[in-house]
Parts: sequence; C-alpha cells; structure tokens
Amino acid sequence: MIAEISDQQRQRAYNLIWNTAEDYGFVPDFKFYTEDGQADIYWNSIIGLARKYYDYDRLKKIFRGLEQEEDADLYESLIWLGLENALAAKEAPSRPVLMRLRREYAEAYLERWGREYAEDDRFWEYLAKAHYRRILGLPEEISPYDRALLDELEFSPALDTEELISRIRSLLEKWFHLRAEERSREHQTWSLPFLKHGEHRKRGKSKLRPFGIGLAEHPHASDGGDELPQDPMNRRTTLTEAELRAFMAEKYGRSVYRDKETAELEKELCTGNHQSCHLHITRGEAAAAHIRNGFEALQKEKEAAQIAHNRTVWHAHEAENRTAIARLTERIRNSVLLYLRPCDVRADAGKLEGGRVWRALRLDDGTVFRREENGSAGDVSVDILLDASTSQRGRLESISGQAYCIAEALTRCRIPCRVMSFCSMTGYTVLRIFRDYNETDQNGKIFEYVANGCNRDGLAVRTAHRLISRSACEHRMLILLSDVKPQDIVRIYDREDDSFIPYEKETGIRDTAFEVRKARADGIAVICVFTGTDEDLPAAKTVYGRDFARIRSADQLADTVGLLIQNQIRNL
Repeated sequence: MIAEISDQQRQRAYNLIWNTAEDYGFVPDFKFYTEDGQADIYWNSIIGLARKYYDYDRLKKIFRGLEQEEDADLYESLIWLGLENALAAKEAPSRPVLMRLRREYAEAYLERWGREYAEDDRFWEYLAKAHYRRILGLPEEISPYDRALLDELEFSPALDTEELISRIRSLLEKWFHLRAEERSREHQTWSLPFLKHGEHRKRGKSKLRPFGIGLAEHPHASDGGDELPQDPMNRRTTLTEAELRAFMAEKYGRSVYRDKETAELEKELCTGNHQSCHLHITRGEAAAAHIRNGFEALQKEKEAAQIAHNRTVWHAHEAENRTAIARLTERIRNSVLLYLRPCDVRADAGKLEGGRVWRALRLDDGTVFRREENGSAGDVSVDILLDASTSQRGRLESISGQAYCIAEALTRCRIPCRVMSFCSMTGYTVLRIFRDYNETDQNGKIFEYVANGCNRDGLAVRTAHRLISRSACEHRMLILLSDVKPQDIVRIYDREDDSFIPYEKETGIRDTAFEVRKARADGIAVICVFTGTDEDLPAAKTVYGRDFARIRSADQLADTVGLLIQNQIRNL
C-alpha cells in the first residue's frame, strides 16, 4: 500500500527543496518520499537543484506536454533520471555531501530491486539499474542499443536550459518517436493517473506513485476533470506519414490493403468525427522490422508472454470451456432452426426445376430440384470485434477465451465468422483480423489477442460496418467484446463552437452509439458482451440498449451469449 504522507513530512520536503533551490518563493510541485512516508533527502535536493540551475518553468511545460501520452510516467521518470545525473555533478563542488548521498541511494536502489537484471523488470527499472551501477563503478551489462540510450539520457552538467530542453526533445524524438511540446497550465486540466508503466490511464489520478525506492508526489494530480484537448492537426510524432505507416506495419503487421486502397477506405470512413484519423487493417503478418531499443524488445516479449498466458489459462479450464462451447452450439443451432424463415434451396430431391435438367445430363449435377427448408445457418454471418485498448489489460485471457468459445460454437454451426480486434495509436485505428469467414481452422489465432494504446470505438464500429457490408449473407451480426470506454487522443471538431473537444466520456459514447445505430439501420444486428466495470454499465446501456450482457464465468457464457444471439436471430 502507498504510505500516507503527513503534513509534517510534506513540509519537510518543501524545506529540503527550498534549501537547495536557495529560493523560498515558490510552492514545490514534485516531491519525493521514502516507502514509509518520510521526505527523501536526496531526491528532494535534486528537485531543488533543478530550480537553482535551470529555467524550471520550461521543464514544467515539457512534463505537461507529455502528460497525454500513454506512457507519460515512463518518459517523465527517464527525464528525472537524466536530470539527476547532471544536477548531482553541478552541485558536487559546493556540496560534497551530495555525492555521498547519491552513492547511498544507488546502493539502496540496487539492494531494493536486485543487483542483477530480472525478467519482470520494467524498462525504467532496467535503465535505472544500469545508471546506478555506473554510479557505483559496476559494469552496466546491457545491450549496445540501451547503452547508447543511457549515454544520451545521462545529461551533461555543462548544459544550460536551452541545451537541456534540446537534448530532451532529441532523445524523445529519436528513441520514442515523440515530439516534446511545452504546454502552459492555463491550457490544461488533468485526469490521467500516474500509474506503473504500461497501465492505461482512464480513471482518476493518484497523487502518489512508486518511484525508485520510494514515492513521488505528482504535481498535477486530481480526481477528475477533462483531459488536455489535442489539436488533431498537431502531429504527436516526428515521423512522416510514410514513416508512420511503416512503423504501424512493423508494430502490428502488414496492411491487408495496398496504399491506394487504404487511402480510398480512409476517404470514405475517416470523415466527420474521425476526419483527422487513419486506418490500419492487418492480419498480424510480420513486416520487415528492426528492434530499435530495449523498450521495444520488452514490449514484444510482454506480448508473447501474454499470448502464451491466454492459451495456458484456456487450457487450464478446458473441460468447462468445452462444455460451454457444446451448450452454446446447441442453443445457436436450435435458434437457427426455430426462427430463420423457411427458404427454398437447391437439392437432389423435391420440386423439379425444368431449366436445370440439362445439368444432370451434361454435368452430372443432381441438384436440379428445389425444396423448402427451415432456417439456413449458411445465410447468416457473424463478426466478433474485440476491444484491444490498454484498459482491457488484466482480463485479456478471459476475453480471448470468451471470443474463442463463441467463434468455435459458430464454426460448429457452420455459420461464417470473422474475428477482429481494435485499438488506436498515434491517430491510427488498428483492426487486426485473427480469422476470416472461411477460415474454420484458425480459431486458435484468437489467443494472439493483446492490448495496446487507446480505443476509438466509433471509428472501429464504422469500419467493421463497412467490412460487414461486403458479406454475401442475407443476415449479418456484429458482436463486440468491450468495456465501452472510448478514449482517443485525436479530438473531434465542434463546428458550433469552432473548437476541438476530447474523444472520451459522453462525446465518445455518443459517437459510438451513433455508429451502432447506423449499422442497425443497415440491417446489421449489433450486440455487446460487456467486459468493463460497474461504473461503465450506464455507457453500455446508452450505446447498445438492451442488446448487451455481462459474462462473469464460463458457465454463464452459453446461456447469456446464446440468449443474445437467439434474440437477434428471432428478429432477422
């Protein structure tokens, strides 16, 4: 648990910062504490020195500019590690005790987190270990890529403010493809929590978060409010459009469309609320790529581990999962027979079609008769769309298992089924196709479901609608597995106010609901398997009406999803 910080220790942190800053005329923003809630002498001294030696307002604007990024905590922590390197050296001649405190902190850090590198080290911990090993004269034992990054990160004490800002920008652009903007406080409110690296920031911000061997108090924490609006024309990366598309292919897989086809699809779909967005539709097939640094390598390793975990969890409960599949299969099959209207089909017995008799004589084709059959499963197609935003982390194995069971049941019923996931990053909405309608032996690919980035639900539903419209089946269905928590960095232009508003909360929910209703108006039955928390149930009701359900166990899957599908088939 995070320690409670007393007013006495908070005041002590202020005094430490003021003392090294040699200035008592400001209210400190960042503050550091030990794990038991005591003001940390070394790091609060570093914070004060940042004000003493640099134009701190410039640094604050850089931190604010990064706050909207998915991994804002990582970038901010790296910058502080670089500042520590420069400031300790700057102050050492006049305050020799600081170097002793620095070595003591390095010893304590390696004692706390281990002197050797561990498989579960977060990227910041990995670099911090190498940094503190350098301080103690120990070999870093890291890859050449990460040694080069660490070399650039450990800022020189000779840098002035302008040179420091330039180095920070250069580092973020080169290694993380980010452009560091300087933002003023009057243009920003805060709601993204400062969590562990890799966790999504969709809930309220906590003032305290783990840092090093203690705790950091974030300067702009709050329990609510709106996120910083982002101009959709303000590129958040230094890559050109062609380079960014290549990067998306490296990260998610080659596009299934040629550039011209993608451009035409974007021209059709990326309009209105999504006019500044792009699409990347892929089957996850690896593109020519190279790992630029340890951060990217670690992300790939984590994704591979998650895929293995998805399969392991499913097999650990295989008996109950197989039972759920069998029950769901039977329920879907019965629904098709009961509710799909009778239709004429060609057969080898029934009412003779005179115009086809020649086929029996010349082509040995016996299907020259027609007969009426009850509902035909072959006249129904189903698309399953999985929300793959970072907010789904912690339940990926459950969602992939549910999707597999639904797809397997549909396959057994001979109902064409396609399974995709969606997420958004750097203005791109990414749809990953795991299996297509005719790929009945590819359900296992669903376990490759992992989470990345944000989610622009409205554009994902609009794109799925467009793809589903190509289905040759008369009856079409879309099943979403989602927490119904739309959030993306590209804003929506409000023509009435001539301003941009964040794509989140009510705005994102209304947009998603609109796209769901458009799909339904086009004859597509849309239902949702809700994967979120109680606080987001009202959003699910707004978007999907009665056509959503929540599954808490494999036992519920057959009855709950079966009932949803049965109700939709009844209305086809």
